Amino acid sequence: MIRLTSQITVLKTCVILSLLLFLFNQGCNSLCGKETEENSNIASYAADIHVVFTGEENGYLEPCGCSEKQLGGFSKRHTLINHLREKDDNLLLLSLGDLTGKVGRQDEIKMETAFESLDLMGYAAHNLGEKDLEMGTDLLGYLSQISNVDLLSSNIVFTAEVLGIKQYVIKEIKTEDTTLSVGILGIVSPELIDSAYQDMEIIDPVVSLTPLLSDLRDKTDILILLSHAEMEESIVIAEACPELDLIISGHLVDRPDLYREKVINTYVIPVGEKGKYVGEITLSPQQKQTGEDEYFNRIPPVIEITPLDERFADSPDIAMLLKIYQQRLADEELLAQVFKSDLPSNLTFIANNDCAACHNKIFKHWEGTGHASAYETLVKAEHEYDPECVECHVIGLNYFTGFETMESTPELKGVGCESCHGAGSDHKETQSSDYGRVSVEICEICHNDEHSSNFEFNDYWQKIKHPREEE
Repeated sequence: MIRLTSQITVLKTCVILSLLLFLFNQGCNSLCGKETEENSNIASYAADIHVVFTGEENGYLEPCGCSEKQLGGFSKRHTLINHLREKDDNLLLLSLGDLTGKVGRQDEIKMETAFESLDLMGYAAHNLGEKDLEMGTDLLGYLSQISNVDLLSSNIVFTAEVLGIKQYVIKEIKTEDTTLSVGILGIVSPELIDSAYQDMEIIDPVVSLTPLLSDLRDKTDILILLSHAEMEESIVIAEACPELDLIISGHLVDRPDLYREKVINTYVIPVGEKGKYVGEITLSPQQKQTGEDEYFNRIPPVIEITPLDERFADSPDIAMLLKIYQQRLADEELLAQVFKSDLPSNLTFIANNDCAACHNKIFKHWEGTGHASAYETLVKAEHEYDPECVECHVIGLNYFTGFETMESTPELKGVGCESCHGAGSDHKETQSSDYGRVSVEICEICHNDEHSSNFEFNDYWQKIKHPREEE
């Protein structure tokens, strides 16, 4: 009897435990069911997208080399990108716009060289800035055909057909686990476009982006906008277009590491000017909820802004392209084609030897300064046929009677007397005592922040000031 009762007790215990386990599982399913259903709608990947971005070169293919510790240059950039590829071969390289800074034959050659460099480095897309557009649609169409880099513009309507410029592109990034689709768009601020352009219409960025984003959101895992606009305008776009994951922006931002914004869930990151910095950002596409319009739980990106300083060696491949660029300038004899202006009051340059006739002691002192050998520094750097460089290393390149070429005007090489004191023809005739006063503003024409970042007038003056006549 006792044994039977024990068996019944054990049986009851088993039944009760089974029932409790069943109820627990049912309750757990009931409590967790909604979360499970929601999680099933999340497009979640165990992968990241690594975006590298640059822009606003404004014509600086490389630092001029006139002073130490200058930042930037395509050669150093290529070295950094190669280093990053050792960690992740699926980099997405994007260019914000404005490869050139001026308009002319030298800038056409420069833009072709820049696109060759971007192509060599493996860039996916280049957004058109206002300075790119100034180069003309013929050149842009040509570049779009010879380069693997896609040219973008989402808010420009060209009145004439321009080959190869796209409203957006979709790039597929393959990882170990999946393939991710990245939609890339690009705009230029209407505020930056001259109204004189007759062959294009600039659309408000938000108006142009709205239908494109609507079309792209179901086709892509991440949406990136290259916004060639000032940060304030890019923030407005971020507020109006929350679908965007990332906006690469920044017009007139010298230090991109100091500025970044998060607008709702969109990150706005500046790129800096003159190609001095490379931006890197790691995006995780674990944010979209299918079937709804909401975006949530965006994983914060990892952002790094790297200055291209002396830590990075010059890439031999890009160095070769830059050497070819210099050779093209020489072959086309662009020094002889520099636009020249008249000097005021019918003045002319007379060259250093004429100055030496009366100011021999000063002339002898000048011969021992860095100004006297300024042209030779260009020869050593193999930039003596580059008008942008020669301008600050000779007398009067941009004026009639000034330097033309080494063959025709060798007496005007170097930073001579008239580089600082002005054309001396009137002084030679009249011996005027008020001739040639020097000011810091004259020095800063060449000793500016870009070419001479450590310039301090009083210190530099000690290096070149000449003795008085009576000494």
